[in-house]
Amino acid sequence: MVKQFINGEFVDSHATNTIQVLNPATNEVIGEVAEGDEQDLKVAVAGAKEAQKAWASVNRVKRAEIVLELADLMDEHKEEIAKIYQEEQGKVYADALGEVEGSVDYIKYMAGLGQSAKGEVLQNQVDNELVMIVKKPIGVTAGIIPWNAPIFILMRKMIPALVTGCSIVVKPSEETPFGTFKIAELIQQTDIPNGLVQIVTGTGSGIGSMMSKNEDIDLISLTGSTGAGKAVMSESSANVKKVNLELGGKAPAIVTNKADLDKAVKYIVEARIKNSGQVCTCPERLYVQSGVYDDFVEKVTTAMSNLVTGDPTDDKTDFGPIINKKQLDSIDEKVQHAVENGAKVLTGGHIVPDTTGNYYEPTVVVDVDDESSIMTDEVFGPVLPIAKFDTIDEAIEKANNSVYGLSSYAFTEDLKEAMTFSERLNIGEVYINCEAEEATTGYHAGWRQSGLGGADGTRGFEEYLNTTVTYFRYE
Repeated sequence: MVKQFINGEFVDSHATNTIQVLNPATNEVIGEVAEGDEQDLKVAVAGAKEAQKAWASVNRVKRAEIVLELADLMDEHKEEIAKIYQEEQGKVYADALGEVEGSVDYIKYMAGLGQSAKGEVLQNQVDNELVMIVKKPIGVTAGIIPWNAPIFILMRKMIPALVTGCSIVVKPSEETPFGTFKIAELIQQTDIPNGLVQIVTGTGSGIGSMMSKNEDIDLISLTGSTGAGKAVMSESSANVKKVNLELGGKAPAIVTNKADLDKAVKYIVEARIKNSGQVCTCPERLYVQSGVYDDFVEKVTTAMSNLVTGDPTDDKTDFGPIINKKQLDSIDEKVQHAVENGAKVLTGGHIVPDTTGNYYEPTVVVDVDDESSIMTDEVFGPVLPIAKFDTIDEAIEKANNSVYGLSSYAFTEDLKEAMTFSERLNIGEVYINCEAEEATTGYHAGWRQSGLGGADGTRGFEEYLNTTVTYFRYE
């Protein structure tokens, strides 16, 4: 698939360089894509700009009906999409299929918002004058898609763009491009006009940077690392374009003396190993109150040590590989650094030996220093570092003490404690007594270096709209 998807067709790239795509479970090459260049992007943006002009004038209800066609096709082909996705990304099949099914539901929800979008009419303080507030599509948008949830996050950026009347130029991750191309094939079977969705493959430093600098792109949305987000902000500033960023996370999980420990272990472990721990909302650091510390550590260590990591196509596997060798080594370096500084590994703690894939053992680490990189930097793997605390105030201070602020967890059966966490955790999401299952109707947004703007719900929908205020005076 050394092609780009431009104006409704798969066409040859202007570039000659290619990027190999590996199966992380085996590190075997499964294909290659074009390392797109500036000419590829210029053609894509020009087509998106032209298509958006006509699309913006289409009735909102009609736009929503057309976009819903994609939901039906994705549901019809969901097993095929999931298998493509599994091979290039390494998820166990149930998780891959679940992401595709969730994407179908997301399309339906966002289409519904398009059918019910509202403006406002206000009475001004001036006699015989009304103030009308109208929302309009922002124009040409760009979406930079990560490798860890490429199908769902593609929908998160593409569907609200289309429903609000925008067009979108997509750069899939060079690690996971083929699922995105399958979606493009389905788009060809819908009434979505050619040019509204353009797909240009390449690197973040290449095509991603060009997107940020392109003066005809009105909004750029990136899900990725904090470093990538800072680069997008800097490069977008020349044109003062709107940026929407979901960046890194270092989610704290607090377990108090009043927690149901079995429930806490269940949800923390489920969240930590989801997608092999490669989810920005995963619990990345645990704070356990002294009264239940020993019991919790014993239970969570047992649960983690019983997990099976390996071939994601095997039904007995709990979680699959890490996306690439570089990320695998990064996880191991952080664990070994913690051990060198006095931490103790209770289970796991190593790269799985004698395998061609990128597998890391499910790991529990205790006696961890708060300043250790395993507690301050995103690990993005199946590793649970645990520290002890005595008071609720101490736990909240530790949880808030991070440059990140995307997600957090708290486990307690005490209502006062639960409300205290909700009120005082300065973090975008607080999950109390549950795992991280973001609601389509909610709002996924981070504090501090975890991002700007957000996604999902009516607030995420409105990220793709500009506002015009009309003052209407009559006699």
